[in-house]
Amino acid sequence: MNRIAAIALLAGAAFTTGSCAKAQSAVVEVNVPFNFTINNTSLPAGTYTFGFDSLNPDLLIIRDRTSEVKAKDLGLRGSIDPGTPRTLIFHHYGSQYFLSEVRFGSASNGIFLPATKSERQVRKVSQNEDLAFVAAH
Repeated sequence: MNRIAAIALLAGAAFTTGSCAKAQSAVVEVNVPFNFTINNTSLPAGTYTFGFDSLNPDLLIIRDRTSEVKAKDLGLRGSIDPGTPRTLIFHHYGSQYFLSEVRFGSASNGIFLPATKSERQVRKVSQNEDLAFVAAH
């Protein structure tokens, strides 16, 4: 009976270690050089970590340097267009930036954030729309 318990404990530890390693690979730390908006939350320029909620894999969590949650947003997780891994992509209108995509370690591990109502309103009145790319550390 002790042997079965030991095997079960070892198997559980292996699964836990594997899931922790997988979760860590889906975290990106980025120094964003401008103020930006995510899900109607305005954040100042600074260093943030971008990762997923362990209970809801489509929920992007943004934390500041003190690990305090600063913003959350539901997105479409999975394969996104090929591009530079470990990069943030922002929609840029005049002086406003809206987070659009977070690319983690590969093109198959990212999240796309649909435009919010406020971004759509800014887009309507804006003369120009550009993309801004910010690479991770």
